[in-house]
Amino acid sequence: MMTGTLRTTETKPPNINLEDLMRGCKKIILHHGKRPYCLTITRKGNLILTSAEENINTGAETTTQPAKQSGY
Repeated sequence: MMTGTLRTTETKPPNINLEDLMRGCKKIILHHGKRPYCLTITRKGNLILTSAEENINTGAETTTQPAKQSGY
């Protein structure tokens, strides 16, 4: 039988201004590991994150698919 206190490290996530990240663009490509994702600001100001297949050499987006939701 284990006794003691469960230790968790709670760190405050970084606070990043979206305007600084987007730099005036409505779409940006974010890379998570080897996978590209497209972050889009809609006309109503909502954010949409979709999985994106991207041609790295030209930066042209070839297809997008909705990103899978994680368990977070």
